[in-house]
Amino acid sequence: MKGIMRGGIAVLGGAMAMVSPPATAQQVQAPAGYAPLTAPCVVQGDGRCMAISGDAPMPVASKAERLVLASNNVAAAPAAALGGLYILNQTCSGYGSVVLRYLAADGSTMLPLVSRSAGDAGGGTSLYLGAGTVVDVQLSGTTGCGVQLARVPA
Repeated sequence: MKGIMRGGIAVLGGAMAMVSPPATAQQVQAPAGYAPLTAPCVVQGDGRCMAISGDAPMPVASKAERLVLASNNVAAAPAAALGGLYILNQTCSGYGSVVLRYLAADGSTMLPLVSRSAGDAGGGTSLYLGAGTVVDVQLSGTTGCGVQLARVPA
């Protein structure tokens, strides 16, 4: 009798699952004094956070990054790099000097790291940056210059 009853409950549960409305997000509150309940998620391209699943797996590759340091001969504000191997590329219609700089330990002085006065041969200049390194570019005597720093994913 117990075996038949268990089977009947399983069939009934399966039938109810087919007619139940679609699941919606529910608010869950942790007991007082405990940290809020959270679930690991993966941030999507549109900014939404999707729970880790087969459709949104945990990322395993390092993050790609592209810092645009100058566009149309206008230098951008300093930017912090994630760190790792980077490729520096610059393209100018007229060259003077393009200087990649980094923020010194004093927190206010930008020091030169790489200087270029002609186009790159061979696809750019490879360089390593530490995590959180703040970089910018200084343009002098250039026209139509664009400079970018692209991180090579590990």
